[in-house]
Amino acid sequence: MKPSAFFAKLRVSHRAHEQLRREVIALSNQALSTSKRAIFAMHRDDRAGASTLLAQADALFKKAERLFKREAALAHEGAYRAALEEYAEALLFLQYLEKGKLGPIDPRAMESLVYLAGLCDTTGEIVRYTLRQVTLGNIRLVTLARDTVEMVIEFLLDLDATGYLRTKADQAKGNLKRLEEILYDLSLRQSVDLPSRRS
Repeated sequence: MKPSAFFAKLRVSHRAHEQLRREVIALSNQALSTSKRAIFAMHRDDRAGASTLLAQADALFKKAERLFKREAALAHEGAYRAALEEYAEALLFLQYLEKGKLGPIDPRAMESLVYLAGLCDTTGEIVRYTLRQVTLGNIRLVTLARDTVEMVIEFLLDLDATGYLRTKADQAKGNLKRLEEILYDLSLRQSVDLPSRRS
């Protein structure tokens, strides 16, 4: 039995949806990878390179968003949301490096769950950056890092997050603990160093 005209039309519609979905996923994966590379560039103190990569990610998101006009539901595609989280993380990390604080970013990454997940992940980048700076002798940055991550944790605790965000928040708490351990180790070294300075 041949499918009816209704099923034939449904097949065409489904194939069109799948084609658009594949395009959104491909663009999202590229944007995610580009955002990750921007974060790596920041860790190498290449902020100009990071800004260039973030502009490329922005262009990829714009291409994906043009496809949403044809099918709005694709804006909720998992790959797109994951890319937005990575992009939010990169933008927040750059903001922290340039201004020493965290706040509003690109409006497309300001949807609450995307922003908050990116914010949690940014605390890990702050720890990694701070560790590198400590090894280079820039120990004064540890207190700023600790204060910033502590502010994020206090904010997250006030939200009483659940589910996916709770997991992210728990990871951020671990990042705060790591910074506190670094500060503790530095304070021990300074107290050990003090007698030799007097002698």
